Amino acid sequence: MVAKITYYLAIMLIIGVIIGLVIGINIPRGVAPTETITVTVTTTVPQPTVGPLSIAVIYVTPIEEPWNKALHMAMMWAQENLGIKYTYVEKISEADVDRVIRSYVDAGYRIIFPHSWGYWSTTIRVASEFPNILFCQGSGPTDQPWPNNVVLYDYYIQDAAYLAGYVAGLITQTNKVGVITAFPVADVNNLVNAFIKGAKDANPKVTPYIIYIESWFDPTKAKAAALSLIAEGVDVIYSERFGVEYAADEHYKSTGKRVYVVGNIVNQNEAAPDVVIGSVVWDLRPFVSYIITNYMAGTLKGGIINWTMKEGWSRFVWNFKLLEKGVIPPEVFTKVSIIEQKLITGEIKVEQVWEDPRKIWLTGT
Repeated sequence: MVAKITYYLAIMLIIGVIIGLVIGINIPRGVAPTETITVTVTTTVPQPTVGPLSIAVIYVTPIEEPWNKALHMAMMWAQENLGIKYTYVEKISEADVDRVIRSYVDAGYRIIFPHSWGYWSTTIRVASEFPNILFCQGSGPTDQPWPNNVVLYDYYIQDAAYLAGYVAGLITQTNKVGVITAFPVADVNNLVNAFIKGAKDANPKVTPYIIYIESWFDPTKAKAAALSLIAEGVDVIYSERFGVEYAADEHYKSTGKRVYVVGNIVNQNEAAPDVVIGSVVWDLRPFVSYIITNYMAGTLKGGIINWTMKEGWSRFVWNFKLLEKGVIPPEVFTKVSIIEQKLITGEIKVEQVWEDPRKIWLTGT
């Protein structure tokens, strides 16, 4: 056991040195490389004149949803390290978000994050009325004209999703790999397509299975969907929506057989450490730091944030407990580490693919 742990620590040290040389110390720096931003406007957003910078975030679902939790953790970090004032409200419907946005404007908040796809049309309308307020819209169509004071961002974490798929392709014993996801909308499709592409690149024999639960946050439905895939012989499942780990953990405890799970957006490795092999993590600290630092400097421009793994936007986090136990073969870890470095340096590029993955991958299956 000591030898195995020493082996993995040595590998991680080497990888850490390589990553450090390629992208620098992995700490949010505030100003990320601007060439990774598709700037659609040039108007500078005014900076506040008095008091700490006040930022409000509006969440459509409970804060526990990983999509929300990723931004919440980054905002809490910013409050502690960057001196902002952070306020949030959860469970706000699309019908009510207009009222909530205006209440924050009236209260003097200078930056507002409507953190849901369903808010985008309201954000466009209200942002046009308040050009001195910065709006950071959490997902939305990229083919729409956006006001000058809007930054559009999304979980473009397809690099890490591809890497997770590569892991799945290497470790599957049945050649059946599954995805439990929300809706067939563009940003979700992007992750599912990347995951399946990675699995297929690692193992062309892989057959993908996809289930949409038609909800952004319903762990019970996600668990039921996962159990149905397990019954089909799927032995690795990408939990694009939260809840799959419960099914896999229950299966393992009752049968002793592992169905591996890949967590999404936040690190879910500890949620079910016997079966979660790793997590696709969306780290929003670099983004939040970029917004705050450039806003305060008066240099922030509206546009579309379209970062990659290189900027620290995403990463695949292994469950090292399973590595140390020898559940994951060392050669798998080594192969995946090589692919990861190629993603970081740009040698491998994962394209954003918005099309419904069922049309791409399920034809003839």
